[in-house]
Amino acid sequence: MIRRSEESRSVAREQRAGPFRPSRGMVVGAVVGVPASVVLLLLSLRHLNTEALQASLRAADPRTLALAVCTVSVVYPIQAARWRLISMASPPLPLRRFVEWVVGAIAINNVVPGRPGDLLRVEWLSRGARMPRTPALASVAVDRGLDVVVLVVALALTYPAAQHALWLNRLELVAGLVGVLVVMLFVAATVYACRSRVSPAGRVRRVLASAGREAGNRLHGWRGVGAVLLSVLAWGAWALSAWLVASALGIALTPREIVFVTSVLNLGVAVPSSPGYIGTYQWLGVSALGLLGVNHTEAFAFSVLMHASWFIPTTVAGVVLALRKLAPALGRVPSRDGVRSGAFR
Repeated sequence: MIRRSEESRSVAREQRAGPFRPSRGMVVGAVVGVPASVVLLLLSLRHLNTEALQASLRAADPRTLALAVCTVSVVYPIQAARWRLISMASPPLPLRRFVEWVVGAIAINNVVPGRPGDLLRVEWLSRGARMPRTPALASVAVDRGLDVVVLVVALALTYPAAQHALWLNRLELVAGLVGVLVVMLFVAATVYACRSRVSPAGRVRRVLASAGREAGNRLHGWRGVGAVLLSVLAWGAWALSAWLVASALGIALTPREIVFVTSVLNLGVAVPSSPGYIGTYQWLGVSALGLLGVNHTEAFAFSVLMHASWFIPTTVAGVVLALRKLAPALGRVPSRDGVRSGAFR
């Protein structure tokens, strides 16, 4: 009872402090990411035969593309199920809430620079589950860290499948270092959660210790195994959708090559870029497929269709979710003559 009362007071204090304001990340994303994306888009457009591109897009099989869109849409419920598993919300929230939060965060990242979606996920979970922000932040950190680890392993396993360009070698090096760091943090957090029971002195040390303990608890035992399996399943579905897009364009890729493209595209967009990775995504698609012997036009067509297969549905879904959330509030707004408007009731 005492512990529950302390947690309730902690939640109340954090919610009174107001939501996260990721303005600094938005500024960095706009100042650094947008110009970088413009440069990469121009590089991917060099020597592009627009007539051949139009012909390639028109020749794409629409039924296979529709199946690819359906397949990539499965990724988000799987990721939501993983986040729900490691959130340890008590009482458990319905999966639907986590799907809304995952898709909403992606939709925000599609239109806002700096990718503030993950910070908003922390806020949504904290408020929706009446959970202190430290465990909410730990759950999102573990959730995103698992994506990094799975993609780094995928890149390491498929790295020999492509020619070794300079940019790929650098991506492999940076991704490998980040992946090793994430694994080390996961191991340290798990060990700390199992052994430590005493909070250290000092506010900063207590916060770090609490974050490490919360992260470790989410990786311990069956919960950690389940989260890893869901991560593999999610990116396997993404790779399948990429294979379908390539097949719709007549591009023949082996399973190993598809996994390589999946890891490069999704690790590469971690660099600062424009909202929705426009420009960065096209350059990565053209460069990755170029190393596999795919010509420039077909590679660019793949990058456009693969990008559209998730960008458009998540953005539209995010707008629909936002309107659903706003409708009740707008329905309570009085009209000018003092009568409550019933348009959204």
